[in-house]
Amino acid sequence: MTDEAQLSKIQSELRGYRGIKRKRDIGLVSSLMNEDSEIVLAAKGEDGAVLSVGGERIVFAADGIIEEMVVKNPEWAGYCSVLVNVNDILAMGGIPVAAVNVISATSRKQLSSIVSGMNVACEKFGVAMVGGHLHPDATKGEISVAMIGEVGETHILSSTARTQDAVFLITDLNGRFTPGFPYSWDCTSTKSKEKVQKIILRLSRAIQHLNSCKDISNPGLIGTLAMLLEASGKGAIVDVGKVPVPKGADQIRWFKAYQGLGFVGTAPASRMEKLSDLLDGTGITVARIGTIDNSRILKIRLGVSERTVFDLRREKITGLF
Repeated sequence: MTDEAQLSKIQSELRGYRGIKRKRDIGLVSSLMNEDSEIVLAAKGEDGAVLSVGGERIVFAADGIIEEMVVKNPEWAGYCSVLVNVNDILAMGGIPVAAVNVISATSRKQLSSIVSGMNVACEKFGVAMVGGHLHPDATKGEISVAMIGEVGETHILSSTARTQDAVFLITDLNGRFTPGFPYSWDCTSTKSKEKVQKIILRLSRAIQHLNSCKDISNPGLIGTLAMLLEASGKGAIVDVGKVPVPKGADQIRWFKAYQGLGFVGTAPASRMEKLSDLLDGTGITVARIGTIDNSRILKIRLGVSERTVFDLRREKITGLF
């Protein structure tokens, strides 16, 4: 396949990808947000809200799990309900601390599986589950989790990318796609809690050296970068040939994947050495994959060929901006 043909295929697959398209209604609920409160330091378009409480800064995040996952594999859904919030807090340079949940279950068997998955994840990531609410007689299974994390004076936003920043991919390539879920990249469940918690601490420190960051969630790598660019009012060009891919994985599948510990961030290119040093020995890969510009267009490049994936001057990813 020629470079042009490969770019065309990537462009088509990503523009039609459900994981990206389902973000477009977020703006419809943005009126619920109150950013005028004196305790709110950041909220709109971020992975979590940064709050100043009693002189301390915390990150407050929340996430839900898609119904399909709860139905097909409730234990994995319970595990992921904790994981996704851990990643939201890490993306802001924080350390996850404690969580609460809201669970709807159609049977005791489903509920037991959800709880089992949550327990495994809480132990794995060093997070205390401290409360929640249960609907034990629901007509369908649903899971939502909210989490708080500690953050110091340096909190990282997705709205602060700067022109000429390098685009960095920070990810764990050592894992597998979860059976039954083609875009769920699992790189934590088979690692020890000691190993995972060491990685979390080092990731938090490394991310604090970025200008902006988001965790790579359901929209995948390119879709998540588009959300960051939308929040920052910037554009970027990504060299898809420089994106590291797990051994044996299809490139487009990887671009769509929810990466178990994956982040896209921006910083001066000179920070590459610092990021690599901070993550040395963790198994985390750091790669420079692109450059930020003022165009508000997200392009992909392969060789001398280029394609526009999203023109943020004319279309919206989240509807928040």
